Amino acid sequence: MTRLLLALFALSFLSSCADPSTLEKIGMITTVGYDKADGEEIQTTILILETDPQSVDSTNVISSNALTSKGARIKGSLKSQKKLESGQLRVALYGKEVAEKGFINLADTLSRDHAISDLTYLAVVDGKASEILEKKYEQFSDAGQYVYKEIEQNIKGETIPSPTLHEMLHDYYSVGIDPLMPLLKVEDEMITITGMAIMKDDKMVGRISPIEAFYVKLVNDQYDAGNFELTLKNGNDPELMEGQDSSKKIAVALDTIKSKSKIDLLDEQTLEFDLDISMNARLQEINQKIDLKNPKNIEILDEKISQEMNKEIKELIRYGKSVDSDFIGFGEVYRSAVPHSKLTKKKWHSMYKDVKVNVNIDFQIVRTGVVE
Repeated sequence: MTRLLLALFALSFLSSCADPSTLEKIGMITTVGYDKADGEEIQTTILILETDPQSVDSTNVISSNALTSKGARIKGSLKSQKKLESGQLRVALYGKEVAEKGFINLADTLSRDHAISDLTYLAVVDGKASEILEKKYEQFSDAGQYVYKEIEQNIKGETIPSPTLHEMLHDYYSVGIDPLMPLLKVEDEMITITGMAIMKDDKMVGRISPIEAFYVKLVNDQYDAGNFELTLKNGNDPELMEGQDSSKKIAVALDTIKSKSKIDLLDEQTLEFDLDISMNARLQEINQKIDLKNPKNIEILDEKISQEMNKEIKELIRYGKSVDSDFIGFGEVYRSAVPHSKLTKKKWHSMYKDVKVNVNIDFQIVRTGVVE
């Protein structure tokens, strides 16, 4: 009993000596941005959630330059009256110049911080990351939450592939696939996802549009929801248009998308692959007067949508080869199918330009919203 009392006394003594880390004394970092500064220095911009009820602003922004992100954070602490903590970090932004030089050192240091979640989102800014974080937005008092929610809702809406710290590092360290990150820009006083930044290893080498990002997700993942607009640019069927000007473009809006995809290596010598996609969706809207009660018209639309998607995916693959970035991951399929290949990143990038892909799409409209 005496030993128990002594143990309880010691525990209470240690507890009383512990630092009471109350919210009022902690600066919670929610968003961080990295930009190129003079020479080899990195400008690190930190957005801190303001917990002081007497503060006019809900966030505070601190910026400092150093050779490393941790060094910049140490300098940032000298400008803050609170102890900076990274446990609430939700988004890390990389300015375009930093992304073009290479993001891996800055991403790797985040992964080494045990307080930072591997579900933190990474994104590239078309410009400077500091411009997004320092700017005041009329409808949003917290730029960090603004960016976080925008990325999150587009992931949940299946508009863009997920760009978490874990996924970016997986794609970087894996042989046979290159990372993709959302590309952000301030347009008309709003933060907009303008597409995806394409990486070769950890360096930005190009960009794709939001529509092309849809195709990447279509190839790499299964759709369970999502929505999409597609324009049938050429070869409109006069019979489908029923006496209308068949040169007009037909735009279709699709939703409730369900899809499956599979990539198979056919020949390891010629690097020939089969890419098979099966997909069905509801036709939500169409911009031309087409009789959707006619089953033949639905069949024609199915075929034309399949052809257009086939063409767009082939063009996307060609673009990836032109910038030497395998963001779809044909190399991973090759490495799995040819275990004796001893594939390396450098070796696959030299092989990738010779890849041949047979794209096969089976698309079907399952509902049109028309009462039949």
